[in-house]
Amino acid sequence: MSVPLRLVAAGACALTGACAANPPVESPGRADGRPDGSGRPQRPNIVLLVADDLGYGDLGSHGSATMRTPRLDRLAGEGVRFTAAYAAAAVCSPSRAGLITGRYPQRHGHEFNLAGRDADFGLAEEERTLGDLMRGAGYATGYVGKWHLGRSPDRHPLSRGFDEFTGVLGGDSGYFDAVVDRGREAARLDGYLTDALTREATGFIGRQAAARRPFFLVLSWTAPHTPLQATPEDLEAVAHLEDGPGRTYAAMVSSVDRGVGAVLDALAGHGVDGDTLVVFTSDNGCVGYLDVGCSNAPFSGFKRFHLEGGIRVPLIMRWPNGLSGGAVYREPVVSLDFFATFAALAGASTRGGPPRDGVDLLPYLTGRARGAPHDALYWRAGPNRAVRRGRFKLLEINRADPAAADGGGAPVAPVAPDAEPVPSPHGRVTLLYDLLSDPAESTNLAGRMPGRVRRLRGRLDRWEASLAEPAWPSDLSAVRTIDGELVRLFF
Repeated sequence: MSVPLRLVAAGACALTGACAANPPVESPGRADGRPDGSGRPQRPNIVLLVADDLGYGDLGSHGSATMRTPRLDRLAGEGVRFTAAYAAAAVCSPSRAGLITGRYPQRHGHEFNLAGRDADFGLAEEERTLGDLMRGAGYATGYVGKWHLGRSPDRHPLSRGFDEFTGVLGGDSGYFDAVVDRGREAARLDGYLTDALTREATGFIGRQAAARRPFFLVLSWTAPHTPLQATPEDLEAVAHLEDGPGRTYAAMVSSVDRGVGAVLDALAGHGVDGDTLVVFTSDNGCVGYLDVGCSNAPFSGFKRFHLEGGIRVPLIMRWPNGLSGGAVYREPVVSLDFFATFAALAGASTRGGPPRDGVDLLPYLTGRARGAPHDALYWRAGPNRAVRRGRFKLLEINRADPAAADGGGAPVAPVAPDAEPVPSPHGRVTLLYDLLSDPAESTNLAGRMPGRVRRLRGRLDRWEASLAEPAWPSDLSAVRTIDGELVRLFF
């Protein structure tokens, strides 16, 4: 039995969301797995694939004419591609804290990147993670790759619900013969790190498939995060590009794409691909301020920004026995939703403890629920904050001291966040954008729509009143120009 799936067909408007005011195209959904009486297939395995600093426009399926991503394009063609998916934050560590808890990271003090603090700080001990959730539901749990949620023993993945861990506890790593943690012991992974992490992940899949045990796996590559390092083979795969940082970055994206293909091949080879939900996303937008040839197109801004380019990310979900392929979902969703969605699929209880901010997406993808999953989505980094509700997004950002620009007018970054007091004596910039007609956020409507600004600001105030104080201060800030104004970004 199939049910309608409220998805809009792929095309230019699906890439930008600009046509979202038009009626959605109905596509057939699926619920033809092994029914458990609820109209939903029985519990699938779940594999969550996370790229690091990959831009929205860095996939062929998302419009790139530069990158070579045939396996990711295949994943999009066989799954559901989301055009309005957001990260929980614009930088790595808080984004991952939101993803793994299903709660806004500011609710538990995880507002800023850890930087040099991750020996003593990290994910709050009382927070329940996806690992805790899925292990409690009887799943084998594995985490491979970048953690970036703290280095102390009580914040280690093996202390946060995961049965197995091989990866990098900090924020980045070199790519050749890298030293990582295997369990709680240091180990060297031979060869190129992206490939080595992929091998660890496919090995986990093979062991759990042989044991016929449902499994939950996070494969969180460090690529294409800096340092820019690639294999000769991957550089050859992007020989259409000129030598330089852009070619190296594209080669690193190719290595992630190859890893996606290896995971899909492992699932098929062990006969569990139909029963496995594969989710692919990025932790935030790409680092366009480093001029590495990455792309958040068609959006403006980069990692660190609450502009769309910093927080709107690629998201693909593929589940052959549960969802129709080749479809596009256009309503705003956020990485916080993974917790509630995976809990529902696993039959895991989310009762007790603090409430989650995410939503189970499956009813929306199968047509059992109508409308948008969220009334509004929120972001905050120090004094800077943003809210999206419907087609409109409001941003409020601290102005920077004009002296923060160099003699040529270019901003200087990064700089210590205490270079200026908070709140800024230079005032704040208020930005209002209509994301449906202006997805690139090029026209500030704040002066024309004061009533909408006031209402959205009120929502931000109410949300902000429910948050915790940051557990540690921001270590860095950057000065950038937005809408002709010099502003300071905190991270």
